[in-house]
Amino acid sequence: MKKVHGWLLAVCMLAMLLGGCGQDGGKTTEAAGGQGDGNATASGQENTGGGENTGGSESGSSLPEFYDLTMTFGAETGSVYAMGIQIGEYINSLAPDITCTVKVGAAASNLSLLSSGDTVIAHSQSDTIHEALLGEGSFPEKLSGFYSVASVMESVLHVAVSSDVPVNSFAELVEQKYPLKVSVGAQGSGIESLFRKILSYYGVTYDDIASWGGKVEYLNIGDASTLFTDGQLNAVAVLAGVPYSSISEIAASREIKLLSLDTEAVDWLCGQGYLSKTIASGTYNGIDADTASVGVVITVCAAESADENVVYEITKFLNSPEGIEILGNVNSGFASYMTGPESSLAGLEADLHPGAARYYKEAGALQE
Repeated sequence: MKKVHGWLLAVCMLAMLLGGCGQDGGKTTEAAGGQGDGNATASGQENTGGGENTGGSESGSSLPEFYDLTMTFGAETGSVYAMGIQIGEYINSLAPDITCTVKVGAAASNLSLLSSGDTVIAHSQSDTIHEALLGEGSFPEKLSGFYSVASVMESVLHVAVSSDVPVNSFAELVEQKYPLKVSVGAQGSGIESLFRKILSYYGVTYDDIASWGGKVEYLNIGDASTLFTDGQLNAVAVLAGVPYSSISEIAASREIKLLSLDTEAVDWLCGQGYLSKTIASGTYNGIDADTASVGVVITVCAAESADENVVYEITKFLNSPEGIEILGNVNSGFASYMTGPESSLAGLEADLHPGAARYYKEAGALQE
């Protein structure tokens, strides 16, 4: 908060006597969860674009006094979206007049928004960033205009199916042409892209699943969990930290098992930027065997035009003991992965944003 000097107060009081001391009405700066449209706005005002760098903060990083910090993070019910809320609250604790808005987004579309300057901070994942930089997969040409900030979590593929589904792996699913009724997250999301790639490895498409009597739904994990519990779906696919609370809740209300990948499929996916992972026996209720899977590194990215000092403070928060503890309370997967600057630098595909690079240099994790 800015201090009001005595002489300014005296002038204002004099003005009040002469006709009223005007004020513009303070902004509410708590970054709170959004409702309805999937947007959370710290100030409660419309986000109208870039802010003017007219002031500093007491943090020593010269944050802009007024700035529109638009962030795009995952599904509204997910832990990545909640991370955006926590980043906004931290930035507002340093500069209350910065407008922090968190919007729903997906790994691939977020990179396009960063590249076009339509968002400032966003999440993506290592495989999607790899494709964007090479112009592969869902990107018809190479994408630029975005930079890395920090790796924050490993996300592992979970495909939870009802225990009465007579298949235990993707290979068996395809062999039996089983009518899977599955949610794969939002179109263009990291999990949806991965699910399509796995099917393509086996020579299968969404149309094939439909022809078997199954269906593919594009739902957030909250809606998918409800439909799974109600029996309207028999499978839910998600990329998440291990353990993941939504899968734990599903397993507590309905008997499940996890579909596994065979070794050849894992090797093929590892050649496309994924990581070989195992979900250990006992991680979830009813899971009594290890499950072979793959994973990605979730990465916070920044637009090329993002204010350097804002990015510096975000990087500092994500690597601080306070930030790690806060995010660990959101999802234990954050705390399991985040140990400081070294883990944040691991698995980054894109170059560092100058604000992030400055922090890592000061922390001694990056050479000059």
